[in-house]
Amino acid sequence: MSENKKYTVTNLLNNDDFISWVNSKNNNSFWIELKGNLSDKEKVAFTKAESIIKKIRSLNVEDTNISSTFVQEQYIKLLEASSISQNKEQVKPKIFKLNRYLKYAAAIALLISLSTAIYNSYISNLNNNSFSEHLLVSDFNQEDILLQVSDNEYYKITEATDNKWLTFKGEFVSINSGNISFVASDDIKNESVRQYKLFVPAGKKFHLTLIDGTEVELNSNSILSFNNSTISKQRNVSLKGEAFFDVAHNKERSFIVQSSDMIVEALGTEFNISDYSENEFSSTTLVNGSIRVSNLQGENKIIKPGEQAKLFYNQDKIIVQNVDVQKVVAWTSGRMIFRNETLEDLIPRMNRWFDVEFVILDKNLKDYQFTGTLKKENDLTHYLQILKYTRGVSYKIENKQVKLFINDIQ
Repeated sequence: MSENKKYTVTNLLNNDDFISWVNSKNNNSFWIELKGNLSDKEKVAFTKAESIIKKIRSLNVEDTNISSTFVQEQYIKLLEASSISQNKEQVKPKIFKLNRYLKYAAAIALLISLSTAIYNSYISNLNNNSFSEHLLVSDFNQEDILLQVSDNEYYKITEATDNKWLTFKGEFVSINSGNISFVASDDIKNESVRQYKLFVPAGKKFHLTLIDGTEVELNSNSILSFNNSTISKQRNVSLKGEAFFDVAHNKERSFIVQSSDMIVEALGTEFNISDYSENEFSSTTLVNGSIRVSNLQGENKIIKPGEQAKLFYNQDKIIVQNVDVQKVVAWTSGRMIFRNETLEDLIPRMNRWFDVEFVILDKNLKDYQFTGTLKKENDLTHYLQILKYTRGVSYKIENKQVKLFINDIQ
């Protein structure tokens, strides 16, 4: 065979003659002879491509003249199906994550309909490898959800974003206004791993599925750095802000999260990390499994479910205590729970939650205590009205600043 012709899964799925041979054995002797002359690596790709086409054919598609375009579309759907199945196997029932399955409803409905419909607009061009072909290039700003790739370009994720494509490195990318996921195709390449940074501004949160199946929910004012290596000895990410991790189990590859001064190591587990500079500490709260928490000096502790490890900035000691896990992770389901907390302590969370700056004009308000639950669907005015009619707190909104006071103090 020609040295410059590569027989990869993707190339074979782009070859109408190969597809015709798999379906009807046209030109059978040519393909049998070709397969016999392939390298071991190419034979594996050849067999995988055959299997994919046969699987698509098993969906009872009536048209015997299946085109490469159709096969590519269905191949992407099979990749999505693999991702959905993988994520579903990892999920363990918990009160605060009941709503997470809703996001898969549309994808599952799509898979059911594969045998009767062809979505010609499903993929614009599978061979495009540039993010700029699918997303809006943007300057860095603190208003939009941004994805930065290794070429240092920033890409804006908006309410209108809804794209899917296969990159030249074999990464399948699916992205919309609330979620981005990566899936490895059969031709995934790891010799030059692409680096990513995901920026989530105040007032928003965003969901990410890493290429290993790990799910990450990013809270407001957060940055996650990661790559999509499938062969590295460790899976490493770094975090500024807050995120909930549901780590895909892999006993051969530990999952490492680096925050400002805390290192969290897990194999397959669920935990929350909070590292906001205004709090002057970083913390890790374990929901399920087991994690090792270390400081930069090498001290480490094993954390059990229901425990939180806290490390104050510029201090070496890791403090471990039992906490109300539901309260810590409530933000992942669009809630903020507070129990006997002062208004002064609530201000940083509310600033991020509503993307405003609260200013307390009367110092007596700082010690007002509150117990209750805020829901994300309720706007700022709703909360301010509660303050006014239950605690007599008046307010004034000027641009993105909310001034709180009693009576006529302004």
